[in-house]
Amino acid sequence: MKTALLKGKNRWLPAAVLVIAAAAVFIGYRMIRLRRNAQAVREAMNTVETVRAVRQNLIESISVTGTIASADARDVSASAKDVKVLQVNYEEGDYVNAGDVIVVLDSSDLERSLSQARNSQALSEYKENKSIETASRSYSEAVEDGTDEYETAVREEADAKEALQEAGADVNETADSLKRQEERLGEAKEALAAILPEQYEGGAESQAYQDAVAAAERAVSEAQAEYTSRHQAYNAAAEAEEKATEAYEKASENLADASRKNDRNVTSAADSLEQAQMEHAYSNDSSQKTIENYEEQIRSCTVTVPISGVITAMHAAEGDTYQGEGNVLFSVADQEHFIVSASVDEYDISSIAKDMSAAVIVEALGDEELPATVSFVSPTVTESSMGSSSYGVEIALNEVNTDLRIGMTAKASIVLDAVYDVLTVPYDCVTTDEEGNASVTVDQNGERTEVPVTVGMQGDYYVEVSGEGLEEGMMVCYTNPMTGAASGGELPEGESSFPMPGGMGGSSVGGPGGGMPGGGPGGGF
Repeated sequence: MKTALLKGKNRWLPAAVLVIAAAAVFIGYRMIRLRRNAQAVREAMNTVETVRAVRQNLIESISVTGTIASADARDVSASAKDVKVLQVNYEEGDYVNAGDVIVVLDSSDLERSLSQARNSQALSEYKENKSIETASRSYSEAVEDGTDEYETAVREEADAKEALQEAGADVNETADSLKRQEERLGEAKEALAAILPEQYEGGAESQAYQDAVAAAERAVSEAQAEYTSRHQAYNAAAEAEEKATEAYEKASENLADASRKNDRNVTSAADSLEQAQMEHAYSNDSSQKTIENYEEQIRSCTVTVPISGVITAMHAAEGDTYQGEGNVLFSVADQEHFIVSASVDEYDISSIAKDMSAAVIVEALGDEELPATVSFVSPTVTESSMGSSSYGVEIALNEVNTDLRIGMTAKASIVLDAVYDVLTVPYDCVTTDEEGNASVTVDQNGERTEVPVTVGMQGDYYVEVSGEGLEEGMMVCYTNPMTGAASGGELPEGESSFPMPGGMGGSSVGGPGGGMPGGGPGGGF
């Protein structure tokens, strides 16, 4: 038994050794390959590639998807109400010209109502004109009746004022005269007091002294008498002024009373006249509006189409009763001029403005790009859900296209910015130093030269450059650190390892005279 077991072990041992050896060889081989691949990656990360500087168009655009709609679609109704439909001259799908009569409504009841309204207006206007005539006469009488009394009060007030002014002048004059006489009296008294006995020989007993005193006393007495007279004149003048003041105040009160009474009478008459005029105006306005309303309804009974186009819906049938505005009789749409109706999310709407250029592709008609212009940008949100808002935009096609149909799906590319026929290189070819100076490295037959450049419009992959010494077709170097393996040489003309853009919000790149209308490239398709 023991011998048998040993024989079995010896039989399996060579096979195990072979398996282990094979595994070791495989692992070693894999390690070598990994090291080689790692080395290749390191070399590729530092590989310098070249690309030609090419002249092309750069366009920054926003792409949207929408539906074709008519540039002018109308729902047509009439202002008439509760009237029967007499005629329907066209059917849905018919082409009509602006001004064609589409529907005729029965206007007979409206015409009778119009006649009654006109008669009522005429009678009302007659009555109101009579009221105005009476009020106007009353106003004239109020003005005339108040004039005599008022003018009398004005004259009396003026006379009293003049008398007061004269009395005031008399008071001033007598006061001045009294003052002067008072001064003379004072002077006479001073002269009397100045006579002293020692001034005369013989003293107080002398005749000269006594004569001088007597003369001075007569002067004082005369001055006193004149002063008394002038004082009495002053008092009389002051009393006259006081009476003149009272008379003037009374005259002024009478004038104010007359003026107020006159104003009340005239104002009352004027108010009555104005009221009659306003009642006439308002009544006339109301009745005129009623008449104009009936006239408008009668005119609207002959319903014409406002624009040329196709009737897209007909809601009226002969014999129906039309209920009035708010109920559409028919719908018409312009079939020559179209728009793309689309929505733009809140992150892009601020970049879009009216009159921006755009290009439209309708897949049902092929790949032709149709020139268009943004014609409307909604100022308010049109749809909001799950924290995201959308805004409506309309893009008008610039040319008539009879192959289009309402409701077709369309893709539009709105041009935000564009430069045409400019020299470009991939973005990674441009280097910028600490001072902000940009440059590219040009490879000419293996000799590399740094060329200063001015950077223009930048796309996602290409950038506009210009500078002395840089020309179309020159090989420009760039380092692509993300390349998996070294390309080992230049890239084909006009190509790089970057994918071409084409999604929403990206920059589009095209060659000179590309697909955009007017020579521009396609916009983001």
